[in-house]
Order: sequence, then structure tokens, then C-alpha cells
Amino acid sequence: MANIREIVLNILIEYDKDKAGKMSLLKDSLEKYDYLETRDKAFIKRVVDGCLERQTQIDYCLDQFSKVKVQKMQPLIRSLMRMGTYQIMFMDQVPDSAACNEAVKLADKHKFSGLKGFVNGVLRNISRNKENIKYPDKAIDNGCEYLSVFYSTPKWLCEMWVSEYGYDRTESILEFFLQARPTTIRLNVPKLMEMNKASDLDALVDAYVKELNEAGAVAKRNPVLKYAVDLEKTDNIRFLPGFDEGLFTVQDVSSMLVTEVADPKEGQTVIDVCAAPGGKTLHAAERVGVEGRVISRDLSDRKCDIIRENAERLGLSNIEVEAFDARIHDGNLEDMADILYLDVPCSGLGIIGRKSDIKLNTTKKGLKELADLQWEIVKAAYDYVRPGGILMYSTCTVNKAENEAMIDRICKELPFDRVDITDALPVRIDKKSSKEGYIQLLPGEFGTDGFFIAKLLRRKEK
Repeated sequence: MANIREIVLNILIEYDKDKAGKMSLLKDSLEKYDYLETRDKAFIKRVVDGCLERQTQIDYCLDQFSKVKVQKMQPLIRSLMRMGTYQIMFMDQVPDSAACNEAVKLADKHKFSGLKGFVNGVLRNISRNKENIKYPDKAIDNGCEYLSVFYSTPKWLCEMWVSEYGYDRTESILEFFLQARPTTIRLNVPKLMEMNKASDLDALVDAYVKELNEAGAVAKRNPVLKYAVDLEKTDNIRFLPGFDEGLFTVQDVSSMLVTEVADPKEGQTVIDVCAAPGGKTLHAAERVGVEGRVISRDLSDRKCDIIRENAERLGLSNIEVEAFDARIHDGNLEDMADILYLDVPCSGLGIIGRKSDIKLNTTKKGLKELADLQWEIVKAAYDYVRPGGILMYSTCTVNKAENEAMIDRICKELPFDRVDITDALPVRIDKKSSKEGYIQLLPGEFGTDGFFIAKLLRRKEK
């Protein structure tokens, strides 16, 4: 029988060895242990995710109670102490005594019997004093030191956001990253209507949400877009009714808004040059219909295969998927696109809540290198848009150098003008910047990821 905490420990040890190179480690491990009970898999995911997203805070607490600082600990003991501390501080359903005792057992099992007293003493000390831990003073350094420690976020990132959005808004962003999030699915509207031989979308969505709940999911309609549904406590979406029939795909509302704003029409051609994981490609294909065309590209063959699989599942035959480097100009695509999607590689600062490794690995230097890469892709692909066509620029980050500054540069150096997108946005989203052709969604602002969307019109030749 598998030892659930030992599985967690092994995953954390691997992350500690190479944080940047193990992004899919948790996902791969959960697939390996898919035979486990749902509650056991949930425990593994909760503790691994929690230790990663709160690592700075956990280490700060450990350093207060341990004579041996975290970075000086043996690698296995370091991961073991982080795992025990997380359970004690953030998992009320786990008795502190169980967290301590199981940690001691694992230390002994892995031939660290001489450190059992150390493990037990430090963890029990944290248990007794967890309500009285002293964090950095909020009055110091504009509160950035406190934000960095309490929300386990690099200090330079806290400083950047505090300077741009203020302390309160920054704290709201960081709080949102640590909250449990539902999985959002986008319904395949044409397929839903076809299968039910009905056109009343509201009634169809209500009926499908009811079916999901009857199947054991916790589902409710998303308040922003009527074809989006939020799912909570769902073990595996592949087992939900409608998955095999292609009634839905997983996609955050912020990403859905790209196609909502682009508003592709039936029969149009859409080119998506950085398509993975494919949500926008699939969404566009549904909108342009069987007479339309979507050219979907990504650098990775594996990711292209995933897009093909989802296109087949959703019954979309109008998508041409190709592995291609977006930095390389393709003369065959010049002036072809009615709409060009440029969802460029970015720092991902808007989705830290879903991928906590981002904040562990992002650097100031990395942000500059990404902005250079984005401009390289823009220059290579901009003329795929026909004169009078639309360029949709988007990222899942919150960084002006990658977003607003990039749009300024495109409009200054290339033949594009901003498009007022106010009327294209759901009523619930009120953004003054929409008249200037873009929106910056801050994480949690409308219950979505942090996301940037801009709509630009290619000028016609005079």
C-alpha cells in the first residue's frame, strides 16, 4: 500500500533539486498514482502545491524555530520539514500530532534516525506557536518585505506591483493567488445546439449544468460569459458527461475573452501562431464554422498533437495544426489572416495561482529577455494580417513591459491602429482602457486569471 506522505516527500525532493526543470512533475505523479482514492490524490496535490506556493513563508517560520537554517538542512530533511510545517499551519483537517508523528516516521525510514528528535522538536514547537509567528513589519519598505514573506512572492515582484498598483491592490492579487480556484470549462456551443436540436443557449447551459451536478460534479454558471461553467471538486474531467462527445474544453474565462473580443465571423481565416494549449484555436474554429479556416501553430510537436486530439474530440475539421517556430517569417501566410492571434510566450505572472513554480523561477533579467522574444515574434508574423484585418495580442501576465509597452511599440513601428473594444466586452467588465484598444485583467479582478488583451487594426494601403 502506497504511503501518501512519502509520495509527497519524493515529489518535493525532486522539485527542490531542480525547480525549473520539473514543471510537470506533480501532474505526472498524479497520473502514475491514478489508482489511489480521490481523497489521497487530493491530499498529494494539496500538500505539494501548498509547499511550493508558500515556500518562502514556510522557510521563514522554520528559520524562527530551528537552530539549523532551512538552506543548511539535508535535502530530504528540508523537504520533510516543509511538508510537516505546511500541514500544521494550513491544514486544519490534519491533526498537528499526525503531521509531527508521520514526519518522524519518514525520517527514521530514510535512515535519519539520529534526526528524529530534531524533526519532532521543531515541528511541535511550530505547532505550539503557530498563532504567534512574527512577520516583517508592514510599515517597513512600503510593506514589500511583509508581502514577500507572507505571500511567498519575490520581493522585487512585490515592489514592481506596489509601485504600479499600490499596496492594497497588490495584496489582493497575492491573496487571490493562494485561494482555491474552480476549473472553468468553455462549452462547445455549436455542438451543444446540434446535439440538443435547440438554439436557446441559456436553457441549454442550465440543463447541462444540472446534468453535471447530477453526475457528482459541483458545477455552476460563470458570471462573466454565458457559455462558461465553473467546476469544483472534480476528480477527472474525462469522466464528466459530455467530455467524449466534445461538449466542452478546459479554458479560463480570461482566455475566452480573446475570441470574444476578436469576434471572428463565419467563413473567416484565423491564424494562431503560438497556439498551445489550444483553447483560443478551438474557440475560433467554432466561431468561423465549416466554411472558415484556422491555421494553428506551435513550436512543440507534442503540444500540436494535443491540439489535434482536442480538435477531433470537439468535432472541428476546419483546423490545420502545424509545428512551426513563430520567430521565423512564413511568406506563404502574408496577408492571409482576417484575424491573427499573437498569444506570445510571456512571464505568466497572471497565472501564478495555477502554476506556483512561476514565482520561484521568474527573474528581472528573464522579463527583459521575454520582451525581446515577443517583439521578435511580432515582427515575424504581423504581416500575416491582411490590410483591414485584426491582430489580437495577448499574454497571461501582469507586466507593462510585456503588455502596454509592447502595444505602444507595435502601433508606433508597424502599420496598426488601436480598436475601441468597449462594446465587445461583457457588461460586467468595465475597463477605461478598452477605448484605447486593450484591457489588463488583474488576477482575481473578475474571478479570472491575470490577462492582457489588445485588438489592433492593420491599416489599409493608401
